[in-house]
Amino acid sequence: MIDITKLKTFVAVADLGSFSRASEILYITQPAVTQQIKSLERMVGAKLFQRQGGRIVLTEEGKRIYELAKALLKDYENLVEEMAKIKKDFKDSLFVGISTTLSEYKVPELLVEFHSQMPGIYIRAFVENSQQIEEGLSSGILNIGIIEREPSEKFRAIRWFYDEIIFFTHPSHPFAKEGEIEPEDLYSTELIFREVSSGTRKVVKEELERLGVFFEKLNIKIEINCGRSILNMVKCGYGCSFLSKGLLEKDLQEGNVVEVKIRGFNAGRWYYIVFPDDSKTTFLANSFAKFLLSKTQENIIKDEERVNL
Repeated sequence: MIDITKLKTFVAVADLGSFSRASEILYITQPAVTQQIKSLERMVGAKLFQRQGGRIVLTEEGKRIYELAKALLKDYENLVEEMAKIKKDFKDSLFVGISTTLSEYKVPELLVEFHSQMPGIYIRAFVENSQQIEEGLSSGILNIGIIEREPSEKFRAIRWFYDEIIFFTHPSHPFAKEGEIEPEDLYSTELIFREVSSGTRKVVKEELERLGVFFEKLNIKIEINCGRSILNMVKCGYGCSFLSKGLLEKDLQEGNVVEVKIRGFNAGRWYYIVFPDDSKTTFLANSFAKFLLSKTQENIIKDEERVNL
């Protein structure tokens, strides 16, 4: 009997060209990936992969199995969707890619809430930058993604919500007493920034350069690929940084950090819900997208109610 799980693993390795990357996205060990592929090869009676220029590629036999496996997995997803519509209680996996920033606030709570509404499902969340999430969608490994930039035209996308990026520091920092500074004042302080590939860094860099700041001349002392780590360093009294206001909201309210305005600075970006364009959206991905959009609408209504109070 053909094991759907083994077929998913096989397709993942084929699409990503790597046993290790497939293991990361599927949340199983690399030896388990190897074992599943070997099991399929024994069933087929032929090698499915071979090494070529440091990359794993399909053999001729593997190519034949790959096309059939992709079709079978799509039929399997259609079957699961129809069963879900009839039974309204089913078990399946949702593969979702989440941008690094959103993995640190907002989305984790929403994943928990969504799962509570559909407790039979299994959610596999892949946290990475926008480019790698798009790669996962293209390969068919991910069902849906949430990224912090406008996606490529080959994807179907929905604007989800707008994220403001602010400059902040510790209450004891001289900037905290000034309230607003000039863009050139940034040269005089120690800064902590997200890594070079970060969407947050890209948006901030473009806005500062628009204001005439030479980004390469800034006194960047620490770079790290984690927003919460940056927040904790600033809370300890070190330097200043730029992060999403949503990530800082609680600490701003408690006075652990303070926002400092930069004259003329206005940075932000839209987050997008993204789907593969070359295949039918799965039932779970469609349900999750509707859930996310409903939560955005709830926030809009709450904001309007606060304004009218």
